[in-house]
Amino acid sequence: MKKPLTFGLATLLACSGAALAEDARTGVYPAGNVPIAPYSPGIKTANGFLYVSGQIAYVDGEIPEHARDGDNDVQDQTRIVMDNIKSVMSEAGYDFNDAVRATVFITDMGNYGAFNEVYGTYWGEGEMPPARAAVEVGALPGGKPGAPVLVEVSMIAYK
Repeated sequence: MKKPLTFGLATLLACSGAALAEDARTGVYPAGNVPIAPYSPGIKTANGFLYVSGQIAYVDGEIPEHARDGDNDVQDQTRIVMDNIKSVMSEAGYDFNDAVRATVFITDMGNYGAFNEVYGTYWGEGEMPPARAAVEVGALPGGKPGAPVLVEVSMIAYK
């Protein structure tokens, strides 16, 4: 008689665990942030984590002219990327001081200093930027002729 009860209890726990897992995360979709592929801009979990998908310098589905005109493009794209991340974080109730991990993808490490000039402005004096990795890549998704994507940043926050 123990086996049917054990099986029934295990089945009940498995089913309730699946329901809990589904309720434990929420998609974050700030106005104007329209993904170019099947992904969520952010996922907030019940245990306090926010996962922000890699953001590129898209505004209304394209890179603005000033961020692809050949004049400070990396800085301009970095500012747009960080503002896109800020909008996802804000929509979820987080800010940059809640960030614990960032991943940077950049198409040319020669632009790393220019990237950092802008990236660093998102934390004030005495504030702690997140742990971070930076990787040079050959290309990033979303680029078009005359409008290459130069930088992408993803972030994890916790509160």
